[in-house]
Amino acid sequence: MKTIRFGIIGLGLMGREFASAASRWCHLTDMEIRPEITSVCDRTVSESVTGWFTSNFPSVHQVTDDYREVLHNPDVDAVYIAVPHNLHEGIYMAATESGKHFLGEKPFGIDKKANDAIADMLAKHP
Repeated sequence: MKTIRFGIIGLGLMGREFASAASRWCHLTDMEIRPEITSVCDRTVSESVTGWFTSNFPSVHQVTDDYREVLHNPDVDAVYIAVPHNLHEGIYMAATESGKHFLGEKPFGIDKKANDAIADMLAKHP
């Protein structure tokens, strides 16, 4: 079985939802891959924000307030980006440039200009 090591950027409700879904992956018995949460990132690194992740996912080895550290971590294969819409453009583009696979919340960008910039970046990094 192949393990995909995930970083989560944004530890609010959707970040917790993704982590919860990853923990229930064992129910999908026909899958040849499994997710593992190895890194978490939020602007506010405090026990009240990160504690839920570190206490429920012993596989978390990196806690940071800088998403670039997650994107440069060789122990992260892919990232789940759960940040406010106005932050999508910068973080999605940085994730694309880093070569990491990523899952992101919709919309891809706060407006059409941001969406077009993200789409252009994705086209340059297939």
